Amino acid sequence: MDKLKKIKIALVAGGTAGHIMPLLAIHSALQRLSKEKGFQIDFVFIGNPGNYAEKFTKLNIPIKRIVSSKLRRYLSARNILELPKFIFSFFQSMWHIFLERPDVVMSKGGPSSLAPIISASLFRIPVVIHESDATPSVTTKLSARFSRVIFLAFNEAKKGLAANEQKKCEVVGNPLRSSLLENISEKHSAKKALSFNPEKPLVVIIGGSQGSRRINNLIVQIVPGLSEEGIQILHQTGSKLFNEVKEAVKNPPDSYHLTEFFNEDIKEVFAAADLIISRAGSSIFEFAAFGAPSILIPLPEAAQNHQVLNASVYKDAGACVVIEEKDLSLALLTENINRIITDKHLAEEMSFLAKEFAKPEAARRIAEKLIELADD
Repeated sequence: MDKLKKIKIALVAGGTAGHIMPLLAIHSALQRLSKEKGFQIDFVFIGNPGNYAEKFTKLNIPIKRIVSSKLRRYLSARNILELPKFIFSFFQSMWHIFLERPDVVMSKGGPSSLAPIISASLFRIPVVIHESDATPSVTTKLSARFSRVIFLAFNEAKKGLAANEQKKCEVVGNPLRSSLLENISEKHSAKKALSFNPEKPLVVIIGGSQGSRRINNLIVQIVPGLSEEGIQILHQTGSKLFNEVKEAVKNPPDSYHLTEFFNEDIKEVFAAADLIISRAGSSIFEFAAFGAPSILIPLPEAAQNHQVLNASVYKDAGACVVIEEKDLSLALLTENINRIITDKHLAEEMSFLAKEFAKPEAARRIAEKLIELADD
């Protein structure tokens, strides 16, 4: 590393939070390593940042946009329409890779990531990819053959890859932002910061950016009962469903807070939560890092049932309760909330096992490998 003074890394991803946020966590880890080891890293983003372009702009990372194309896993006429878009994005990627000449490419996946990966491999630039789910996506399966290293959040994801590609795999967990894991507030302080009673339990519902109408409707129904039992609720509805939920909750108690989404306060939310109710995307690694017990309701129609598999693995670790949407009911949800909140031993055991499951060093490990490959 002494001879390495300056490198360039291309960051590649689709435009969803599940792709962008881990990529930003890796960027943060790379910045830290560069300061520790005394060299400079230049970055460029190639892909479609979606609603997250501002985050790259604030970090002074140039954005090289390409057309996004999506390969569907089922027979559809749309796949025929996507082919010209992919071909165009491939030539766009070739041009950007040629001009930028990165030393290594880091891809977090997503519909727009395959073209830059193939382009980089044609220029013999090392490619590193990361898969967040317990079953690899189609993009990951296609990208694996062009990749030097395949990082996985779950060991189970290896089963979905070819034998020769499994040899490239390293299980590290999901990259988390260093800012999320530093200076974590004590639970009572975090509840106060969010304007809750620090002496009472807090249940956090995370609906994601889109939210879930079915989950929202159930939460609205159980608010009065939980409030009477002294349980507080912080309900993130998703931006599209916020007004709908707000109208449905008549005369909300002081113990019930409603929000569209969590932003900079997410660290306080995780620190304050006695229980989290959520879907089962890659955010479970964030719950795990904070040792928050959880009830997971996996999205049933998600690609290749990856949320169902994610939830199953996390449940086997003992850190959560899983309720599949086909079994979801008011009685079952209420029963499990009360059981975890009132059984202190159970909650402490779930919290301990969640922390055991967490892998907070994932971003740094990936960053170290990227620098190693850039120095080859």
